[in-house]
Amino acid sequence: MMANRSLSTKVTAVLLTVLTANCYASNTGNKAFKAIYVDKTNNVHLVFHDGRDKKISSGGNAANATLAPDNSYAAWLVLNAWIAEGDAGPSASRLAIYRNGQLRYIKCEPFIRDYWFWMGGRQIAIDCGGRHFAGTLKLYDAQTLRTIDAIAQADVPEEQRPAWSRPDSDKATAVPP
Repeated sequence: MMANRSLSTKVTAVLLTVLTANCYASNTGNKAFKAIYVDKTNNVHLVFHDGRDKKISSGGNAANATLAPDNSYAAWLVLNAWIAEGDAGPSASRLAIYRNGQLRYIKCEPFIRDYWFWMGGRQIAIDCGGRHFAGTLKLYDAQTLRTIDAIAQADVPEEQRPAWSRPDSDKATAVPP
């Protein structure tokens, strides 16, 4: 009798753990983000659909935070501690990407000049290079951060570049069917 009660207690504990984990996962999973902003101390906050506001950076070096069109990813530039000669303020060499409680980075030097989501947020494109010269455009898979494509701007005329390489393209933020 005592063994059955002990087994029943263990099964109940496991079920409660699974249910609690499932509730948490559904609350922090895809499409969980309602908004993103950088506060006065240059830290990133995510706002969830239930109204929670969570600070997800603490270095005080964030800029240009944005959400993917499908609201499943958050991204922002991580400003360098140093200022390049001739610049008024620091630039960024890292792009932070946040999803499902995980923070990962894409690094490109000397500067990440711009970034944008592609394919509704499933891919991320960056414009990387020096301040005034042709650089490299790179497209990454948002989930794995593996490089999908890269283009040397000096080698490919703008009108011959693929659609993903233009941040102002109508499809840059469109959610795919």
